[in-house]
Amino acid sequence: MKRLYLGAALFQGAVGASVALASDAAHGHGDAGVPILTILFSTVNLVLFGLVLNRYAIPPVRQWVRDRRNQIVSDLEEAAKARGEAMRLKAEWEERVAKLETTINEMREQARRDAQGERERILAEAYRMAETIHRDAEQTIAAELRAMQSEMRAQVVRKAVALAEDEVRKKWTDADQQRFVADFVRQVAK
Repeated sequence: MKRLYLGAALFQGAVGASVALASDAAHGHGDAGVPILTILFSTVNLVLFGLVLNRYAIPPVRQWVRDRRNQIVSDLEEAAKARGEAMRLKAEWEERVAKLETTINEMREQARRDAQGERERILAEAYRMAETIHRDAEQTIAAELRAMQSEMRAQVVRKAVALAEDEVRKKWTDADQQRFVADFVRQVAK
């Protein structure tokens, strides 16, 4: 590749010099034009300048251009990745926003079902407690009723005994008392 550049530079110098000489001869200047040595020196100088540029200046420039190209390619790839990630996130958020209404409705329905279940549980517990209270009240009433009945029987018995005592005292004679004591002693003696 370098040889191609060198050959092209030499060819350009030689052609340029011969064109300049031909131009001078055509206009009739003859030897009064630029001397051949000057053209040859300029051509060699140009070729040497081309070689120095090719050897020392062009490789760093090429490397800088290559590095810059690689950096640009790398930055473009990163930008494409970042854009792809941004597009993915955008699509994900758009999907979330689209599903947001559905999610809210599902949450409301779930809350409604939970509230209904809690209501039914509370009502069942209340009915169970009411039934327990009712059963306990019936048992308490039955116990109180039995206690009252016992108390009433006891009062009736006391009243009957009191009435019987009164009747016996009114109708009881000394002969009845002696006979009662004699019957009692006989029963004890047996």
